[in-house]
Amino acid sequence: MSQDDKREPRRLVDLLRRGMSQAKQQPSAGLAQLEADWKQRELEQRRVAAEERARHESAQVLAWPSHLELCGAPADAVAGLRGEAPLETAALRAARHVLRERLRSLLLSGGPGTGKTTGACYLFRAAVRGDRGLSAWDSSAGLFIDWARLVRGGDSEEPRRLLSRAAQVRVLVLDDVGGEASGPRHRELLEELVEQRDKPDLVTAYTTRLSVQRREGGPSLFAECVGARVVSRMSRQGTFHLADCGNRDLRQGAKP
Repeated sequence: MSQDDKREPRRLVDLLRRGMSQAKQQPSAGLAQLEADWKQRELEQRRVAAEERARHESAQVLAWPSHLELCGAPADAVAGLRGEAPLETAALRAARHVLRERLRSLLLSGGPGTGKTTGACYLFRAAVRGDRGLSAWDSSAGLFIDWARLVRGGDSEEPRRLLSRAAQVRVLVLDDVGGEASGPRHRELLEELVEQRDKPDLVTAYTTRLSVQRREGGPSLFAECVGARVVSRMSRQGTFHLADCGNRDLRQGAKP
């Protein structure tokens, strides 16, 4: 084989490499146009998605009071959460923490007028979170129940129906736990509800006027009222958040 014959394959390889290098450095007009069109489409899709999110969030702000009412939230909680800038309280910050961290339980303690109920009702935002959309809203997504309403009826049919519904809704607020005398039957009822709601896809807020601070040589007033088994179940590590909202009555002009 002559030297020229040996060099020929090398020349072809060099030519191919040079051609590929030039194609990368100076793509054809057709390829450049395709790339520009693709980038433009991507920018347009992002713009449309951002506008859709903004419209959805705006619609939620407008519909928020009706959502709260569907859940059975009290009128003062509806008024307190109306608009985009509700009063910044310890309870509201705690509720935001629960939503942000995707926790399943919130226990709020404090005196009357400290914003516990309003803060707890903020968790109803979890009922319309994600891809559900406003059109998918229904009253089964969230429920507000006063503890006294459950225990007052004893073994009658209404409390049992409420208990069944409370165990299934996505977001539950159980207000003023321990506000009335809690005997063994009441503890059993609360324990049953807490156990049924101890699931990753359910969110629950409990409010109480009883102190959650441990007393020297004994449990807190809240634990003494509801029982150690209930406290243990609702406050498993990594699933709950506890907030003491203090005793400043915001209705009397106190600052949070």
